[in-house]
Amino acid sequence: MLDTSFLITLATPQRKHHGVAVQYFRHCVANGIPMYVSAIAAGEFAVKQPLTELPLQNFRLRSYDLMHAQRSASLYNLNREHLPPVPDGTRNCVINDLKILAQAVEDKVDILLAEDENTLAKITKRLQEQALIDVRVVLLKDGFVPGRLEHLSASEFDFTDPSTEPS
Repeated sequence: MLDTSFLITLATPQRKHHGVAVQYFRHCVANGIPMYVSAIAAGEFAVKQPLTELPLQNFRLRSYDLMHAQRSASLYNLNREHLPPVPDGTRNCVINDLKILAQAVEDKVDILLAEDENTLAKITKRLQEQALIDVRVVLLKDGFVPGRLEHLSASEFDFTDPSTEPS
């Protein structure tokens, strides 16, 4: 699934990771890897850029439905339960990011492509560390690594043998 930050970066040549977004896009097209776009992400994109700037014919557009809404509420509550209280009253998450994540979880899409590492990626990692979801985020800042769309790279596995660790 493509996050709004990926879409913005793909459509904006001036963005730092535009080239990486283009590489992932071309790789997906060439290899028949489906690129899902949430109606939520499309709406966010359209706030500042026309949707016609996106290669919509290459995307599988996903509407947001009641099952996604229920999953989003569940993820919101799980996210809140696993966070320390925020003293200044700021939010720990952005609701639209949770909606996009909920769609990925509900639709069994296991990879989110994103540029923004401060919101969706943090929420996803936090829930993943708690073994609450199986979705993972591939960030554009990490460069183009085609194998990351098919399987976890060796760097993402923990090869530590628990029997050899000091107790």
